[in-house]
Amino acid sequence: MGRVFEARRSSSYRLLRTNIGLAGRVRYPAGDMLFSATAAEFLENYHRDTLARWSADDLAAQREFVNAHLAGRAWLDWSTPAAALQLVQAGHTETALGTAEKYDAVVLAGPVVELLEPARLFGQAVSPLRPGGRLVGIVPCLRDNSPENEEFMQLAGTTLWPYVTAEELLELLGESVWQVEPQTRGFIAVPRFNEAVLQRQLGFKGFARIFEQLMALGYDPMEVGWGELRFVATVK
Repeated sequence: MGRVFEARRSSSYRLLRTNIGLAGRVRYPAGDMLFSATAAEFLENYHRDTLARWSADDLAAQREFVNAHLAGRAWLDWSTPAAALQLVQAGHTETALGTAEKYDAVVLAGPVVELLEPARLFGQAVSPLRPGGRLVGIVPCLRDNSPENEEFMQLAGTTLWPYVTAEELLELLGESVWQVEPQTRGFIAVPRFNEAVLQRQLGFKGFARIFEQLMALGYDPMEVGWGELRFVATVK
């Protein structure tokens, strides 16, 4: 597959909503067919589901956050479904990413931050950057280790892919080569996600299955502390 990452210079950030028709194009190692089918379903529905998972105010706040840290910089966009596909494939085949250019920033958001484990992504984001480059991240996560959140994370780790708490994400960043700028980081609650899943507004059904299991166990899915960690980091 050719290079799909989008490079931009001094332009406004917008979450791209292109359904790129991934059915039958995601290839994973033998024996990983559950993840393969689930990831393909997630990516195929990401364009449609975005407007249900986040409110208009949520999306506007994301754009404002990212744009504030991209002004005047050449940056690499990893928030698109196409970028997610290439990063997922690179992760499964353990191949290097195909970009020789260097940038002032990488935007780490969109479907890839849910499909791939954070530590791997944090490591991959270093090579495209010039010295002094920054990582601008919006990563879905859980608020804390409440019983509902713990059960959600266990079920997601078994049937989808792992999710962690905001604190755990910050710990992973701290253990990596990244230094988070304290004034930029923060957990933002996204209750619209819970509502969209419970009202069956999503094309991707994996979250609904988890919520059904939570209710069967006596938990209230509206108590799941879903949100996102927003942060800016530079290499130590």
